Amino acid sequence: MSAVIIDNQVVHYEVFGRGRPVLFLHGWLGSWRYWFPTIEVVSEHFRTYSLDFWGFGDSRRKQTRESIQAYSDQVIRFLDSLGIDRVMVVGHSMGGMVALKTALSYPDRIIRVATVGAPIDGDSLSWLLKLTDRPFFADAFARMPWVRRKLFRFFLGETSDPTISEMIDDSVKSTANTLRYAVSSMWRTDLRPELPRLRVPALIVHGGRDDIVNPNQADLFDAVSQAQVVMMPRSRHFPFLDEAEIFNDVLLRFLKAGSAPAATMPALIREPQPVQGD
Repeated sequence: MSAVIIDNQVVHYEVFGRGRPVLFLHGWLGSWRYWFPTIEVVSEHFRTYSLDFWGFGDSRRKQTRESIQAYSDQVIRFLDSLGIDRVMVVGHSMGGMVALKTALSYPDRIIRVATVGAPIDGDSLSWLLKLTDRPFFADAFARMPWVRRKLFRFFLGETSDPTISEMIDDSVKSTANTLRYAVSSMWRTDLRPELPRLRVPALIVHGGRDDIVNPNQADLFDAVSQAQVVMMPRSRHFPFLDEAEIFNDVLLRFLKAGSAPAATMPALIREPQPVQGD
């Protein structure tokens, strides 16, 4: 377990492997831990980092209000604290939104960005998540950790990963305010107007059976030339757990691609379509 102090607050992170840096960002209710099965594979080729956002996992919240912008700033401050100039970023769900926001705002710091099940328009979140924007539901959710455990277990799907209990344990560490503010910020964030500014290669992955974030978010990248879209029809919200072998192959090809053409990617890629009238 490693930690750095950013803005007088502890940020927990883990690091594995050697080579070019890749940073993994987790989603709502989660922590760095559910990325570990993927990290085990990726760290054979790269130096991987994975942090806990403020208020989640073992990164405590003291004075920072949770938001997509605050977490994007946290990513940059984290890179600064470790002396990392440029990095490839992989984000899931809320972490995917943060990853894309960071790539749009700091293109000189992000080499490549991969998002998995990420809401681009916050209104794509399921009604279940939107409920926690209300104080009553957020407080009730925080007071009944067994409900949170069952919900997160449902989100994770039918994974047989042996660390599943540790993933679920981390899901109950966040306060009601953290849960509420994070969902509120996601819901009210809309990155669609910013997509034409994307200047770094992007991999956009969605599970076709995702019931947390509407998989139609993949369609928003049809006219984004920098983006390569992968739809995994059998997966739900956690493609890297549902179909780990396929996902790891897709991700590694993307991370290793450099300047290679998109044709080197697997057949799952759905290439962006030209805008009508072009």
